[in-house]
Amino acid sequence: MQKFITLLFALAVFSTAARSQNDDSAAIQKRLDEYFRATEAKDWNKVVDMVYPKLFGLMEKKDMVQLFADMEGNGMVFQMKDFEVRKISETVTYEGERFAIVDYSAGLNIRFTSEAYQDSSMVNILKSSFETSYGAGRVSYNPADNSFDIQAEKTMYAIAPEGSEEWAFMESDPAQASLTGTLIPKVVREELGVVEGNEGMKE
Repeated sequence: MQKFITLLFALAVFSTAARSQNDDSAAIQKRLDEYFRATEAKDWNKVVDMVYPKLFGLMEKKDMVQLFADMEGNGMVFQMKDFEVRKISETVTYEGERFAIVDYSAGLNIRFTSEAYQDSSMVNILKSSFETSYGAGRVSYNPADNSFDIQAEKTMYAIAPEGSEEWAFMESDPAQASLTGTLIPKVVREELGVVEGNEGMKE
């Protein structure tokens, strides 16, 4: 009987933990849907409202909105679309916050309208740069409108205060590992199974 009670208790604990994780994943997905829609619409005020607040200790909110707005112009137009969440990790709780890793993909079209970007040597430089960032098999050039289609595989952190479903997001960029290290504690990255130098989840 004692073994049966112990097993029943263990199953109850497992069931509660699984249900909690499912609830977290659903809440993260819901917020991601809003975040991705705002990004597609280039609603930068809404995008920045869903950015991890600790980033504003490094850059003021209004400056971040302006930074996003300034990405277009000077002969360049871009559009992000076809967002798809690949995986949401289990959450890790640390010092009053919950953390998760989100692996996702997105389509990116960058069109260059300035004549300065239409020279063949410049096109080759741009293509090489994009291939270095995203992978050779993920970049294609469209000579008809001087644009690049990029299929990006990316990773971000989802963070929320304990007891809240107001998940905020921060991109995980290996090129900005020092920033990640400043804002995401090492113990959290380790528990999430983040591969150093390749900010995604371990398989």
